[in-house]
Amino acid sequence: MQWTTIPQTTLLVPRIGFGTASLHHLLKSAQRQHLLRAAWDAGITHFDTARMYGHGMAERELGTFLLGRRNQATIATKFGIPASRLLEAFPSFMYSQKLIEKLRRQVLGKKPSGNDYRYFCKIDAEQSLSKSLRSLQTDWIDILFVHEPSLRDVGRIDELSEWLGLVKRKGTVRYLGLAGNSTNCAEIKAKTGKLFDILQIEDSIDLNEADSLSKFAFPMQITYGYWRRSLEKNNTIDSAMILKQALKRNQHGMVLVSTRKPQRVIDFAQQLEQVA
Repeated sequence: MQWTTIPQTTLLVPRIGFGTASLHHLLKSAQRQHLLRAAWDAGITHFDTARMYGHGMAERELGTFLLGRRNQATIATKFGIPASRLLEAFPSFMYSQKLIEKLRRQVLGKKPSGNDYRYFCKIDAEQSLSKSLRSLQTDWIDILFVHEPSLRDVGRIDELSEWLGLVKRKGTVRYLGLAGNSTNCAEIKAKTGKLFDILQIEDSIDLNEADSLSKFAFPMQITYGYWRRSLEKNNTIDSAMILKQALKRNQHGMVLVSTRKPQRVIDFAQQLEQVA
């Protein structure tokens, strides 16, 4: 496995990290644990998750997997997009909801509008972090991200600066970051001074969204979204070529990969070793 130190931090991570956004799509815990094991055995020790991924399920599975491995791993999680309290308590209902949404898309021909509300007040942020720590079975988070903020959220995020600074000084969180749209994250970081350390931004081979960082002289640190964007354009993609191009774009940081197939995780790691 190739390693890198995320620019402007001391955080040592593998060149590819594993994203858990689709972990809950696997119906059985044994399948989810097998997938995480495949990533770990392939040398991937950085895991990106969020409170709303599977309404807490991704964090719980990751916490179970990392028991006895926590000191060898880095974990990033997020707050801001809430998990459903009902589905947190009764995770089996989530699959029924997904089926209903699928049928609705087939009938209406469009996705449901969804809830665009973000929780950026102190009490919600505290509760989200507390739940994340319990689910992940850890005392600290390596990176805590604000999840997909928009420019209209700057004021509310700025009001959290004292609390964010406190959890960092206490060691509950090592680094603070913004995760989402590249332009939004870059502009919010510019408006909030030195509050945030890391930007985790969506990028693609064709649109080069991460180039917007150059306006502020911010380095690429963590990028994601390359395969999803390529699949939207073409049903058949050259995964190895995409990884090579993604690593070329983000030469000094980390690229997140995500899949539900253990063999694909292994392939990503092998392809990485073939990249000079």
